[in-house]
Amino acid sequence: MLIIGSGNLVHNLRMVAWNQLDTPGYAYDWAEEARTKMNDWILTGNHQPLVDYQKQGRAMQLAIPTPDHFLPLLYVLGLQNKQDQVELFNDQPLAGSLTMTSVMIRPS
Repeated sequence: MLIIGSGNLVHNLRMVAWNQLDTPGYAYDWAEEARTKMNDWILTGNHQPLVDYQKQGRAMQLAIPTPDHFLPLLYVLGLQNKQDQVELFNDQPLAGSLTMTSVMIRPS
């Protein structure tokens, strides 16, 4: 079985840099900080900080101003077993305040 979760882990439409839409990898510092932390927590299986995302500081608050694009990630991670392989793809910042990071979980 292969499980894929796609979405916007960093998703702040109010702060999109529309003038940077065509600049590959453009991210605000807070967006890059949040992306890096979330990726690390996902890849190491440390899910508790993701569950408690509202307590993880300013970068996470800006990255996840509303939970609608973030909470589906928790459902996907809830399916993960410790021995499963986890990969990220499509993990590039976009327009300063967005990422389309997707998570793939497959049995070892």
